[in-house]
Amino acid sequence: MDNTLQEAYREVAQILSLLGNDYQSRIPSNILAFFEQKIEESNKEELYEEIKNKKISRDALIILSILNIKYWANEEGKQQLQAIYDENEKEYQDKVNSYKTQDWLKREEKKEKLEEVSLVKVKEKSIWTKIKVFFKSLMSKRK
Repeated sequence: MDNTLQEAYREVAQILSLLGNDYQSRIPSNILAFFEQKIEESNKEELYEEIKNKKISRDALIILSILNIKYWANEEGKQQLQAIYDENEKEYQDKVNSYKTQDWLKREEKKEKLEEVSLVKVKEKSIWTKIKVFFKSLMSKRK
């Protein structure tokens, strides 16, 4: 598994151990056991200091938000969180679509610039044409 994901699991397990039995009892035992497997044997003071001094990773926050909406929040809280998540997703999709549109416009601009700056191919004269021009110039000098 990805190392950052392992670290996120470890952070979530540390946070869950600090939250207490009220929050832990709401999580299914198999999920709780999964997170407990990820944590090393250490005391709660060390865990608390580590969490307190460290910025929690984005992956750990995502996992905690999933646990929050599925197991900890009441119905009203779930609806509020879902509305926030939906709004965030809509903003994200708008940004992605605007980047796609901007990229498309840039590609069109580049294509137009290429057409404007395209070089004209000059036909090179063949050897016979050069000889013919040479003799014509000699003839014209004699006259």
